[in-house]
Amino acid sequence: MLDLRASTTLLKQTPRLLRRRLSPDLVTEIVEKYRSGATTPSLCAEYSVSKGGLLKLLRDHGVQLRCQPLSDEQIRSAAALYEEGKSLAAIAASFGVSYNGVRQALAREGIERRPRGGSRR
Repeated sequence: MLDLRASTTLLKQTPRLLRRRLSPDLVTEIVEKYRSGATTPSLCAEYSVSKGGLLKLLRDHGVQLRCQPLSDEQIRSAAALYEEGKSLAAIAASFGVSYNGVRQALAREGIERRPRGGSRR
């Protein structure tokens, strides 16, 4: 028979908040690894934390997150640049995001892509 008091005690002993589970030294280590190029999925797996928890921890420690989606204002600006004839690659470079990030954002806004430039003879 399962002893409910024992399982309740076990749950109470396990800190649920990330800041309680991770020592300050471990948090510093995670932040430094992220700044050195470690990906969020690899850090989540290594430290057994959720992606949301990891992102919150990084934001709380002033870390600039990589690969952030374009803001609504940036999407409007990217759409205007694209309609003026700028390439997706040029727009991506100007915003510091990936080509695919710009392509997807414009597609979500319903902006049709131009045919690829130049002939391929």
